[in-house]
Amino acid sequence: MQAGLSTKNAPSPSVVLPHFVFAALMFLTASVVMLVAAPQLVLPYHLNSGMLTLTHLMVLGFITMIIFGSLYQLIPVVMEVKLYSEMLAKITFWLFGSGLLILVFNFWEADFGSAQNWLWFEISGTLILAGVILFAINTLKSAFHSERMDMGNIFVVTGIIYLVLTVSLAILIIINFAHPFIPVSVLDLLKMHLTLGLTGWFLFLVIGVSSKLMPMFLIIHKLPDYLLKYTYYLLNIGVIALATTYYFYPQPWALMLSALPILAGIILYLSYNYYAFKHRFRKNLDTGMKLSKAAFIILAFTVLLGIFSMVSPDFLSPFQLHIDIAFIMSILFGFLTALILGQTYKTLPFIVWLQKYSAKVGKQKIPLPQEIYSDRIASLHMKTFYVAFTFLILGELAGLVWLIQAAGAMFIITAVLYNYNVFKIVFHKEKIIENE
Repeated sequence: MQAGLSTKNAPSPSVVLPHFVFAALMFLTASVVMLVAAPQLVLPYHLNSGMLTLTHLMVLGFITMIIFGSLYQLIPVVMEVKLYSEMLAKITFWLFGSGLLILVFNFWEADFGSAQNWLWFEISGTLILAGVILFAINTLKSAFHSERMDMGNIFVVTGIIYLVLTVSLAILIIINFAHPFIPVSVLDLLKMHLTLGLTGWFLFLVIGVSSKLMPMFLIIHKLPDYLLKYTYYLLNIGVIALATTYYFYPQPWALMLSALPILAGIILYLSYNYYAFKHRFRKNLDTGMKLSKAAFIILAFTVLLGIFSMVSPDFLSPFQLHIDIAFIMSILFGFLTALILGQTYKTLPFIVWLQKYSAKVGKQKIPLPQEIYSDRIASLHMKTFYVAFTFLILGELAGLVWLIQAAGAMFIITAVLYNYNVFKIVFHKEKIIENE
């Protein structure tokens, strides 16, 4: 793996590292918001300032920002090309980051009444969209110069296209709030937005990247790649069908039918990962891979919640809103957060290690990448994460504010410990081990 990440095509750490720092701070901010806004997270309606602030801090500030930084590193590595423009990546960071901060502040202050001023929402949305478009130009121009367009790379490219569509639709929704012109309900537009973002952007990206990294981290040489091909087609069919159905014909039976290819695709992807973990040569998992394994277990649980959310059986009707929100929270604070927490320790230490020590390999005794962060801290925040996630889902399903507040407190502990390790890695001072 070290050899793989030490490619000459890797960009300057000054491009990648700010994304990890910003994302870690946004994770901490989101955890505090969860604690403070807990009463709003169990309301019978969920288009409220607390919920929107929390979800966008996670979706844009934590998850998307860290994906941006990771892709700037991984696309040159796995596709064997230079990043098209490092300067463009830095401009993207400032546009996207400033747009996000303005957006979440306005969500927090908003009352969404008739007198709501939408100007700053439009400004922040424009900044975010500009950042996303520049990110897409930078990464897609890099990817299209690659001669290695296997299924993993195709997933990544497709995910980036879905990101542009997701953010473009968000801008249209904001404009529609201020000047209504779309003949579709706000809820159906938001569900289209969620479909494009959660399945189109995040899931495609996760599948593409994991198909590249799993063989390295688990040491497995032959994976059933045909499962990825079927997964790709099924997910595309499902995303397009579901988003279209929400717009033109949002009837329960049509929505369930449209979602079936997504369900089938996720099952195939879980089968792919089950095979990888079962047939791995590296039997002992470190903390990063334990969290990654937990992420896929949580994904299976999330699929179950998603089925109940989509089918809406009569006997669960009193709990339907709670199930819907638990489903979204399970994706954001469960599957994606566990995966990011784990994969941070499989990427960030190597990026810093390569910057500090690659020229000294074989010449001096130097620390290993896993020695520039605290595994004890990582193991501790893995445990607090499990508790936090359990509290959050139980709190949402039962509508218990105090349990969601407890989840927020545990997520704060998790985020503080995670930030400690991120800053410890990013600001690592070069250290040479004296030969005995």
